Amino acid sequence: MDNSDLLQLEGSVSKLLKQFQKLKNENRQLKADKDNLIEKNKTASNKIEAMISKLKEIS
Repeated sequence: MDNSDLLQLEGSVSKLLKQFQKLKNENRQLKADKDNLIEKNKTASNKIEAMISKLKEIS
């Protein structure tokens, strides 16, 4: 390997590391969004169950 090949390899590795960090951060954000949506879903489900119970009491 000559100097040119090493520089090209270094550039490729650097590019891959940047892409890895970007994807890692994106994955972390998506997991946080997922957890938030799961919590909102549970809250909505509990509210719906409460409404159904109240409607059954009225009937």
